[in-house]
Amino acid sequence: MNYSEIMAENGRKGGFAKAKKYKPLIREVVRLFVSKPHMTQQEIARKVGVSQGFVCEHTKSPFTKLQRYERLIKDIVGELTDEEVDKILFKAKLEEKFLAHQDDVNTMKNHRRSKI
Repeated sequence: MNYSEIMAENGRKGGFAKAKKYKPLIREVVRLFVSKPHMTQQEIARKVGVSQGFVCEHTKSPFTKLQRYERLIKDIVGELTDEEVDKILFKAKLEEKFLAHQDDVNTMKNHRRSKI
């Protein structure tokens, strides 16, 4: 008989049994973290009834943070119209051309300097 089986006989819960207990809390923490981007970790912890460290541990995934930031941006900006998206794309294309031009200018300057 291994250690886990002995502990189970004595009424101890193992990792999986304990994890089931925390799943609803983790779900609620992540739901609030993503859906309410203006709430701090401390506010989420108080609302759910867990520690701030618990909230930090279960929301540190880059994907979870990305979802939160996307929601925050959507709340601030709202839905963009097609015209606004076209302006953003146009400005991005202009910036790309400008940066490419700057690279060409820097290459020419460096080329001239190397011949002297």
